[in-house]
Amino acid sequence: MSALLRNSGMLLLVLGLAACQPPEPPVLAPAAKATTQPAQQPAANDDLDPMARTPIVDPPSAEGTSNGDAPAVASVALDHAGDVLVGQHMSDVKHLGSWESQGAIETCEYFTGKGLPPGVSMMVDDGRIVRFDLDQDEDAETPVAQPGPYGLRIGMTRAQALAQFPGAPVSEPHAYLDDQGEYLTWQDPGSDLGIRVELFEGKVTQMYWGTSEAIELIEGCA
Repeated sequence: MSALLRNSGMLLLVLGLAACQPPEPPVLAPAAKATTQPAQQPAANDDLDPMARTPIVDPPSAEGTSNGDAPAVASVALDHAGDVLVGQHMSDVKHLGSWESQGAIETCEYFTGKGLPPGVSMMVDDGRIVRFDLDQDEDAETPVAQPGPYGLRIGMTRAQALAQFPGAPVSEPHAYLDDQGEYLTWQDPGSDLGIRVELFEGKVTQMYWGTSEAIELIEGCA
């Protein structure tokens, strides 16, 4: 066999062996180093509106009874009592149970029911809820446990009541109790809602809250 054929055969053998070898693995780039994500930044309006981060807290419950249990109370504010809202129609609160009428004068009527906190009644004018009243039941042996808006309570002294108002209320003499009675009325500057507290001999005897017009009625629907 000639040298040319031998060299050609060797070349083909080398090429064949090279073809049978597995391919070289690809060269990988170095792994990227882990980074720490920056802390989440507050929303743009958080600093402008601090109330957006303030939790809603219901008024505190009354002091515990003799057996150590605190009486149940419901959330109230200028626009609601329990689950009932100022401005709702009577048809909107039918699902809360039956309602008992306490008497009507023309288009104005008072109702009580289990849908309201204990001791609270509501004034309905022309089918719309406009006001809530909280007072002491004359036959009750214990003070009303349910607070009104801002933690105001039946039986508070005048000084205690003044400390609970979010702003200075307007004082007016009572229409029927001469110098022994007084009205303290506070109007919310941001809405058409307000609250009026009645005092007798320096103590809170009744309060009502709702629309500014409705709380000015000193005889309820009358």
